[in-house]
Amino acid sequence: MRAYEFLTRPRMAKIRLQKAQAHVASLKSVAERATVSFGLNSEPVSHTRNPSAMQDMIIQLAEAEEEEKRLKEELAEIELKVGLVLANLQDKDLYDFMTYHFLDCVPVRSAAYKVGYSYSWGRQAQARGICEVQAILDRGEYSGGGHSPRLKKIAPL
Repeated sequence: MRAYEFLTRPRMAKIRLQKAQAHVASLKSVAERATVSFGLNSEPVSHTRNPSAMQDMIIQLAEAEEEEKRLKEELAEIELKVGLVLANLQDKDLYDFMTYHFLDCVPVRSAAYKVGYSYSWGRQAQARGICEVQAILDRGEYSGGGHSPRLKKIAPL
């Protein structure tokens, strides 16, 4: 696997998770409106309404929540794998920068500033970090290295 593709997996997983969360929120909103329109404590509604529509909505909502849960677990697993590879980087500043940029999805400029460097350093560090990660992936060294305290944050609960 190419290093850049590997490093951008957390960002892609976060995007999928955000879409799933938006879908769940949308279904909850529709279910709430449907509950009010069916009038649980009011007079019976017209017999033309489809009572199975509410059941279908509940099933859709349960499936969407299950998908959201699965995506959260997938994201935690991806972050752990990427974190283990990044932990093998020898330069602490590069490790911090790559962690901010690829795990926290912080733009290059902001990640460089968080580490205490300029934007141009960040661009160079990104290229150097991708090369080093590719070498780590090629060697198959995923066991973690000297910067593992960060992994406590990304490990699944």
